[in-house]
Amino acid sequence: ADRLRGRIETILDYAKACEYREGDNPAAWKGMLEPILGKVKHEVRAQPSLPYQEIGVFMDKLRQRNGSAAQALEFVILTAARSGEVLGATWSEIDFTKKIWVIPKERMKAGKEHRIPLSETALKLLATIPRMVSSDYIFQAPRGGTLSDMALTTLIRRMHTTAVDAGGQGFIDPKQNRVATPHGFRSTF
Repeated sequence: ADRLRGRIETILDYAKACEYREGDNPAAWKGMLEPILGKVKHEVRAQPSLPYQEIGVFMDKLRQRNGSAAQALEFVILTAARSGEVLGATWSEIDFTKKIWVIPKERMKAGKEHRIPLSETALKLLATIPRMVSSDYIFQAPRGGTLSDMALTTLIRRMHTTAVDAGGQGFIDPKQNRVATPHGFRSTF
């Protein structure tokens, strides 16, 4: 609800800037809705993750999968990076000699350059990915461009369903009883 309100506020601010409307923004929180609705408590809930004891089984199953989404998810797990950082990763950010991935500050949530040391496993994974002439992105979508975060989420859900159908427990966060998410692997890490 808060995100939706914020988007409506942005649209109405844009309309005012373009002189399509006048007056105060009825969707503005400060000075408009806050006095009426009062303080809103945001419940922060961690993303579902796998217990670290189960990561080995998950990685074995993941490595049986083909495709860019499986490679991107493995790289997310190996680097403990955010999926958006991985999906936007370019070959020019990888220094194979120094075994480091340098994410520029423009792509970081905190706005600071980030350096991630790359394990031998991460380097071997990168070595298996063909470089495309048309793009510098490492993890390409099948039709070009970058993969979406939903591609990784869908992959995990499919792996979970396959494991459950085979009589296993799947890949559930036992605390939340929800299927693990790409971001949740940062907690597993």
